[in-house]
Amino acid sequence: MEEGAVLVKEAEKKIPMKIEEGKLYIGDMPQLIVDLETQENYIRTEERLISYKKRIELSPDLLAGKRANVLQTALEYYYAQACEIAEGMKIAEEYRQKANTTVREKR
Repeated sequence: MEEGAVLVKEAEKKIPMKIEEGKLYIGDMPQLIVDLETQENYIRTEERLISYKKRIELSPDLLAGKRANVLQTALEYYYAQACEIAEGMKIAEEYRQKANTTVREKR
């Protein structure tokens, strides 16, 4: 398996994917980080690194470029889920900050 960047098309945009030092980096921001050895996965957002408990399994032949359409579908699926989680965390954080501000103003 070669290290480097591979671009996978998603409808009209491309999901960047690269493999470095045993880790698979999917997307820009948020970015899904998959440790190919330990399966400890994370979602990196602008503010934080979120532990991602979902198991992500991609075979070495997919990562080597075989069956590109299958890899594309898998990346779209995993990345869409990561984006939804990151967006949900952002909304929850904004709500928490707003709730904390409201409590302070009432005191």
